[in-house]
Amino acid sequence: MLNHDQLSMVNARDTIQTAYAALSGAQTSPAPLQVMAYAVLFNEVCRELHLDPSQMLDAARRVHRHATDNYSHELRALGMYINQELN
Repeated sequence: MLNHDQLSMVNARDTIQTAYAALSGAQTSPAPLQVMAYAVLFNEVCRELHLDPSQMLDAARRVHRHATDNYSHELRALGMYINQELN
């Protein structure tokens, strides 16, 4: 069972690395399919775990802000991957 309180305590670097691993796992699919799959996955995770999508996006923005200050290399690499592979 997911402890919702733990979501606010995730490590930004570990979160970025896990996001990269998720992207890498789907890289053989065409870009439009990957993007829609991520959207469906996000929606299903929120629905099944009773998470508010808006609150999750706010939490993701906080992780992004923290990563910008502390893990800019990892965040830049994730952004480059997205731009090069999905754009």
